[in-house]
Amino acid sequence: MQLSELHKNVVKKLNANNIESSSLDTKIILKEVLKIQDKDLILDKNINVNPLEDKLITDMVEERINRKPLSRIIGRKEFFSLEFEIDDSVLDPRPETEHLVEEAINLIQKNEIKNILELGVGSGCVIISILKICNGIKGFGVDISKDAIVNAKLNLTKNKLDDCHLVVSDWAKSLNMKFDLIVSNPPYIKSSDLAYLPKEVGNHDPSISLNGGYDGLESYRKIAKQACDLLTHNGFLIIEIGYNQAKDVSNIFNSHDFKLLNKVKDYSDLERILIFSKKKIKKQWKSSFQEASVSLLKKLKLFPKNLSF
Repeated sequence: MQLSELHKNVVKKLNANNIESSSLDTKIILKEVLKIQDKDLILDKNINVNPLEDKLITDMVEERINRKPLSRIIGRKEFFSLEFEIDDSVLDPRPETEHLVEEAINLIQKNEIKNILELGVGSGCVIISILKICNGIKGFGVDISKDAIVNAKLNLTKNKLDDCHLVVSDWAKSLNMKFDLIVSNPPYIKSSDLAYLPKEVGNHDPSISLNGGYDGLESYRKIAKQACDLLTHNGFLIIEIGYNQAKDVSNIFNSHDFKLLNKVKDYSDLERILIFSKKKIKKQWKSSFQEASVSLLKKLKLFPKNLSF
């Protein structure tokens, strides 16, 4: 059978079941099962498909028809031009999260950043992608899921990185050091919206990676409360947000002494990434406070004549 004929038959079956990415999915399935390359598809080679291969193709097509993401079927996902192993314990890496990586790399290249922390490391795709580009940076990642940490460690080995420490932790509760950069893609979907997610997401991504609480903002409140004490004086925090959450998330972090530096839009022109720094205490404010204090003490006749600031 010609590869083109086999490809056509699979695409036709996927199209009949309204799978929008039918052509790409078919190519990936055939490459996975038949161990062929893109050039083989281009050259339209004549191949013999044995019974085992035929069954594997059929099973994978059926899984895809049932809305299982292809990355879940083959257990791998490309992200930021790297390949990551994924299992049921971690979120399927999204293209829009690559903006988080890009902004982190930009900050590292323009500032003296020596270490980075990822809160909710999942598969490790974010921090690993950053560390592969930014040599000499020490990485730390935490996740509440033990299985996710196991998956992330597998990807550290797969991508030949050894300067990244991963621990199980409820956000940053177990950490007692300072970081120059903190990044996170936390859960941000409202609990009431989970039932309406596409099957590819709702049936296969872990709920703990999706559920942002009653208003979708629960994780941001926890992170904002903990992160300020974890950042160095000149540190930065970069965080991914959901649809129409920029204002609410900005207000949450502002209330915890963070200053919004920039908002970044994704491929769909939606605000997706927020970049914060710690607020600085201005000397002018400090001076004004001192002057007001001295004035009050003088009025109360409690200020020594020979004492000055």
